[in-house]
Amino acid sequence: MSAHAAFNTEALSALIEDALKQEEKHHLLANLIRHRLGDISRIIRLPDNDPVMHLCQYVVDYIRYLPAMLNDLDTAATQTGMTAVTDPVIRAAQQFLLTPPAELEKETGLIALMDEAYLAFRLLEEVNESCIHRIGQPLIPLDMCLSNIMIHTLIGEPFANELDAMVELRVERLFEKRRSYEDTAFGSFMQRLKSADVAHLGQRWSCFSSQLGCASALL
Repeated sequence: MSAHAAFNTEALSALIEDALKQEEKHHLLANLIRHRLGDISRIIRLPDNDPVMHLCQYVVDYIRYLPAMLNDLDTAATQTGMTAVTDPVIRAAQQFLLTPPAELEKETGLIALMDEAYLAFRLLEEVNESCIHRIGQPLIPLDMCLSNIMIHTLIGEPFANELDAMVELRVERLFEKRRSYEDTAFGSFMQRLKSADVAHLGQRWSCFSSQLGCASALL
């Protein structure tokens, strides 16, 4: 990623490795997932073979996916000269993960990283909704709705709702007095996002659940 919105992937990798070691000792995420299986089964079709293990891996992949996606978004913006549009979004997303708000201090390990990644992905989802409203298409060609619903359910209410409110406030601030999304060059940027590499990224996310044997139970 370019220096203007660099994502510290090494720091994230270190956080994940430490969280995985903690999980091996204390099984905090596994216990949480086991407690939420009934709720999750109403959203997705859980695999018959060790659903807790599959969902634990899902959470880890959910966390690890964020910097890869932000890297692709930043690359597309750099190549089209539209970093003024994406930098505030990327920075806000990475701040949630690397410098989380105080409200998340009560959690540790993978559960803490899950909460932080949820904030970042919900931010991206809300930015997409705002761009669809303003320009008729999303900023990021990814459908994160089902995955975010799953993580929302794992986090549990009312805390997940508090995180959603936090995200909505941040998105409001991002779009205050900004006209970049009306720039004529924005069309070039959106075309770049439809390139093969980024489109493949979107396809990979959209089938993320099915790759883990977790298809929607709502369809």
